[in-house]
Amino acid sequence: MEESKENEYKALFISEALSNTEELNRLMTQLESNKDDLKSIDAIFRITHTLKGNAAGMGFDKIARFSHVLEDLFSEIKNGVILLDEDMFTVLFKSLDVLYELVNALSNPENVVRYRGVQRRLEVIINRAKGIEDSGTPAQQENKESEAIPVVDEAADTPNENRVASDAHDEIMETAEEEQNSPKTLVEEEKHEVVEPVIKMQQTEEKSKIVFSDLVQVPVKKLDNLLNLVGELIIERDRLMTDNDGSHSRNEFSRLNRISSDLQYSVMDVRLVQVNFLFNKFHRVVRDAAKYEGKEVELVIVGSDTEIDRNILQIISDSLIHLIRNAIGHGIESPEEREKAGKTKKGTLILSARNESEGVLIEIIDDGKGLDTKRILQKAINKGWVDTLQGSKLTDDEIISFIFQPGFSTNEVVNDISGRGVGMDVVKRALDSIGGNIKVETEPGQGSTFALMLPSSMAVKGTLLFELSHTQYAIPLSYTEAVLSIKSNEVRKVQNRLMISHLGKTIEAIYLKDFFFNSKDTVTTGDQEKPEKLHVIVVQYSGKKVGFIVDKLLQQKEIVEKPLKKPVDFLQYISGVTILGNGNVCLVLNVPQIIQGLFYSVKNIKSAAVA
Repeated sequence: MEESKENEYKALFISEALSNTEELNRLMTQLESNKDDLKSIDAIFRITHTLKGNAAGMGFDKIARFSHVLEDLFSEIKNGVILLDEDMFTVLFKSLDVLYELVNALSNPENVVRYRGVQRRLEVIINRAKGIEDSGTPAQQENKESEAIPVVDEAADTPNENRVASDAHDEIMETAEEEQNSPKTLVEEEKHEVVEPVIKMQQTEEKSKIVFSDLVQVPVKKLDNLLNLVGELIIERDRLMTDNDGSHSRNEFSRLNRISSDLQYSVMDVRLVQVNFLFNKFHRVVRDAAKYEGKEVELVIVGSDTEIDRNILQIISDSLIHLIRNAIGHGIESPEEREKAGKTKKGTLILSARNESEGVLIEIIDDGKGLDTKRILQKAINKGWVDTLQGSKLTDDEIISFIFQPGFSTNEVVNDISGRGVGMDVVKRALDSIGGNIKVETEPGQGSTFALMLPSSMAVKGTLLFELSHTQYAIPLSYTEAVLSIKSNEVRKVQNRLMISHLGKTIEAIYLKDFFFNSKDTVTTGDQEKPEKLHVIVVQYSGKKVGFIVDKLLQQKEIVEKPLKKPVDFLQYISGVTILGNGNVCLVLNVPQIIQGLFYSVKNIKSAAVA
C-alpha cells in the first residue's frame, strides 16, 4: 500500500515537473525576445523555487540542487547583478534541457544524466557576478558535502551499485572537464560574459526527444458532464431491462449491466481525491485560531489518504473550518485552565477520516472541556424554542441538536471566532445538501467528537422506493433507520399527534399521504379510514426520529438524482428527481425539510403540491 502511494506521488511530481519545464521554456523564449520583461523573470524565479521545494520534499536531491542553482541565478538577474545576453541564454536553455532530462530520468531509470558540468558553470557565473572568489554557492557546498555519502539514484526504486559507480564516474569526468575548461581569473572578466562557449560543456549529446506525461489534467466540468452522460446510460439500461423482462432472459442483459456499472464506477473513481488535499490546509487555520484565542493547540491528522468525491470535499470545506474554530473557541481551554484541570498546557485537535460502509466518516476530536448541555438547554429556553417542562424531558442528543439552529451561541462576547450565532447552522445546511449527517458525542471535562458521515460520491444515491397513491417516491437511505409493518391499532393518538412504538421507545408518526395532499393542519392526525396493515419508514435527522406511514414498500435502489430546475425548483420537501427503469419520473424526498417543518413549524405546514 505504501509503495503504491509512493509511486502515485512520484507520478504526480513528474507530471507537474514536466509541466514546469515546459513553462520555463516558454517563459525563457519570451524573455529572450524582451530582456526587460520583469514578469517573466519573476515567474521563472517562482517556478524554480517551487520545483526546488517539491523535489526536496520527495527526496529527489539532484533536481532540488539543480533547481536551487537556477533559483540563485535568477535571483541575481532580478537584482540586476547578472545581465542577459545571447551567450547567457545559450547557457540557460542548455540548463533547461538538463533539468528536463533529470525529471525524465525519474521514469526512465536506465537514463544517466550528466548534469554536474552544467550546474558547476551556473555556480561559477553566480560567483563571478558577485565578484567573490569561486568557493561555490550554498548549493555547491551541499554537493561537496554529499560527495562523501553513497549516492542512491532517485530514479530507481532500490539502490543500484552499478548505477552509483557509473554516476560517480560521470561526475568525476564532468568535474575534471569543468576544472580544465574554467578560467582561473574569473573576477577580472566582464560580469555578463560566459565562461566559454557552451558547446564545450558536453561533447556528446543525444537528440532531443518529446516525452509525454502519463497524467493529464481534465477540467472538473468535463468530468461532471461525463458522469451525467453515464447516468443517462444507466437510466436507459434500466428501461431496456424493464421493458424486456418478460420476453427475454435477464442473462441477455447481464453483460450490458456489468459493463455499464463498471463504466459508472470508473468515472466516479476519477473524481475521487485524497482528503489530505484539504486537511493540509488546516494547519494554518488551527494556528491562527489558537493564536487569536491565546491557546496552545496541536493538530493531528489521521487517515489523510482516504478518498472522497472532490465536489463533496469542496462543499464541506467551510463546514470543517467552522467546526475546527468552534473546537478551539468553545472546546479547548486556555493553558491556565488546562493546568488546573490536570491536563497538558497544549490541547490536541484530531482531524481524522476513514472509509465506512455507508461512505466516508470525518471526525473532529478535541480534548477540551466538552459541551455543557445544561447551558445549551437554558439558552434554548431563553430563545423560546422550548419551555422548561419540555426541556426537562429532552435527552442529551436532543439538547445538543439546538446548537445547529440559526442564531444559537453560548458565547456572551462576540469575536472573530465565535459568539455571532452563525457557523453551526451553516454546517448543518451543507451536510443536508449532500445527504450527509452529523453526530456529536461529548464528555464533560474530556472533550467532544463531531462525526460527519458523508457519501463517498454525489453521483449515485442509495434510496428506498415506496408508493403513495399509486405513485412511486424515493427516500435516501442515509436518513432511513428501519422499515416496519404494524397493525393500524398500534398507532396511538396523543394530543393531536400520532405515536408508534419502535425499539421500546415512543416516536411520532405521520401519514405521508396526508402530509403531501391535505391542505388542512391535520397532517399528523390521520382522521380518515386507514388500512388494517400499515407500512412505516423510520427516519432520523438531527436527533429526532419520525415514522413515515406509506401505502407500499417497494425496493432499495441506487439512483442518479438530478436537482429540480425551473419552473418547479420552488417545491418544498423535494430534493431532486430521477427516472426509473419503467420511464416514470420519481421524486426524492427532502427529509431534513420535512422534519424541520414538523417540529419547528407544524402550524404552518401546507401542501407540497407534488401531484
